[in-house]
Amino acid sequence: MNVTLLALPTTETGAGFDQVVARFRAPEAGDASPWGSCDLGEEAGVVEELLLRADAGELAGLAAYGGTVLGDDRAGTVCTLLSADEVVRVHEFLAAVGTSGVTDRMADVLDATVRGGVPYGYADDLSELVDELTALFASAARNGLCVVHLHEG
Repeated sequence: MNVTLLALPTTETGAGFDQVVARFRAPEAGDASPWGSCDLGEEAGVVEELLLRADAGELAGLAAYGGTVLGDDRAGTVCTLLSADEVVRVHEFLAAVGTSGVTDRMADVLDATVRGGVPYGYADDLSELVDELTALFASAARNGLCVVHLHEG
């Protein structure tokens, strides 16, 4: 399952499932969100496990997969929503531990989650994803925004 995150104002998240999904498609048309996005792709589970190993607790699932279900098209697309307050909680955790705090136990996580050998550069790519996730939550928290997760697949 692919997971993509987008920071949006509460007014836009209240417009409904179809409108929110359309905002995820807008970057393809050259209208990227000014507040940021993060594409976890199929690595959301690995990122969640990294956050769990960094003692994020319930915030790990919120950061990687979102919270309240905003909508489901029953054809493979689901949107989940984190409120501005939840965004602040995730941001405060990520800011406190930093990327290195999240990736400190990466070798253990990769040994437990990746079958076979770890591809060259994969750990670096995961570190970049954690940086992007941290930046997205920092921007959203600073601007009082919600974060919407789009699950596809």
